[in-house]
Amino acid sequence: MQGTAVFRHVLAFAFRALLVALGGVQTQAQDPLLWGMLKAGPYAVGYQSSIALDGSRMYDGTSARPILLQVWYPAANSDNPKLNYGAYFHVPHLDQHPRLSDRLQSFARDAASNDLFKRQTEALLRPAERAAFDRLLNARTTAVFHARGAPGRFPVVLYHPGAGGSFEENSVLFEYLASFGYIVVSSAFQSPFADSVSNNVGGIERSGADLTFIAGQAQKWANADPGRLAAMGHSAGAQNILQWIGTAQCPAVAVVSLDTTLEYDEFLDWHKDLRAAFRKLDPPNVPVLLLARANPKPRFSAFREYLRFAPRYEGEVAELKHDDFLTHGFLGRALTGSAESERVRRSYEEVCRTVKSFLDSVFGGTAFPPRHSARSPVSVRYKPALRKPTL
Repeated sequence: MQGTAVFRHVLAFAFRALLVALGGVQTQAQDPLLWGMLKAGPYAVGYQSSIALDGSRMYDGTSARPILLQVWYPAANSDNPKLNYGAYFHVPHLDQHPRLSDRLQSFARDAASNDLFKRQTEALLRPAERAAFDRLLNARTTAVFHARGAPGRFPVVLYHPGAGGSFEENSVLFEYLASFGYIVVSSAFQSPFADSVSNNVGGIERSGADLTFIAGQAQKWANADPGRLAAMGHSAGAQNILQWIGTAQCPAVAVVSLDTTLEYDEFLDWHKDLRAAFRKLDPPNVPVLLLARANPKPRFSAFREYLRFAPRYEGEVAELKHDDFLTHGFLGRALTGSAESERVRRSYEEVCRTVKSFLDSVFGGTAFPPRHSARSPVSVRYKPALRKPTL
């Protein structure tokens, strides 16, 4: 990966030293807790974390807005040590905002504690949960910090977490895609106000500008193909992604939506403002994969008008609840010994394969949807686009 002086605010060797000091690297193979039955692609996985400054927007009234860039990418094979999961919570220090790193790390770890153990903060973990969380922090990932990138130029996938979600919440999916030749970028999407790092404040006005800035950064990277950019999000993050593709600033040519909650009748009253926002946007014509829970029975009619010009695929996934579209979902069950953990893991792994297959179809011309067996937890239907009128 290459970047400008603005793009990177920590030296690779300094950050590596920090990770080693914190127990962030190991030399052994990846922990089966994370990948289960998923099979990696032909590439090793590299990982970088940096902060870029968006000078077009003020953050605390005096300085540019900091944008976290967590990047998983196709890498050359390396004997360098693999990162432990806990390294994904580390945020580079920024002199302009010296408290930002610690606050983002605390927010992410609290978000993970909530997803994994239903505790609002890490401090509320009980002893057994604390031990399980420590097991996760020490689990070996597939990623090597600052690994040498694989030769070539690769499609980019921008990821937006859901409301209250952590930037590392879907790391197994990120690593999996990177192993098959995708650069995946996740960010914090923190509040526009410097006194909070929550991503619940600001909505599409915050997220749209962040996404556009991140896309601009990615287009400068030597190993990125600027013409092949996709966007993916979970829950409120997916809602923001779907709005972003209706703006002139969005360069994405494909979208993956993970359980927006617009698919279920019981939530429809919650989304009046969002449906109104769709009506004000230019209907996109890029391919969209919409994945939702099979139970309750999803209805995709909320997207019918807005996505009428978009080739779309409506997928139902068995066994999963809302947060099970995340790495955190099956991990919470696995770490607590839940009897349903393996069923949920299998469904999540099939989501990973389906997302990859969709992106492959967009960027590589392969067939989609795949032929799922009768026992597959994922079922996808194709909805052809209407022809967009020309002016």
